[in-house]
Amino acid sequence: MKSKRAVPSRWPFFVALAGTHAVAAIFAPAAWAPAIAWSVYLPLLPLHAAGMPIFATAASGGWASPSLLGWTAVLLLWLAIWWGAAGLLSRLLAKR
Repeated sequence: MKSKRAVPSRWPFFVALAGTHAVAAIFAPAAWAPAIAWSVYLPLLPLHAAGMPIFATAASGGWASPSLLGWTAVLLLWLAIWWGAAGLLSRLLAKR
């Protein structure tokens, strides 16, 4: 009978990935600003096209900031992405 290797917990990977994203968003240098902005706005564009009210009203000629629903959608999407990536990393490291 083969012994199965224990799969490492995904929590440390998840905290590292999500924490890095959060720190990059909060303390990003100006050169990273477009990438950080797209990490917020790109997931919202399909939801906006579907008619969901994910943007707040904007000043004339300005960018519309995400509404509470928009921020929730962005947060849940990135948490799901980092949770999946953490699970993949933990499984890959268990095979070694």
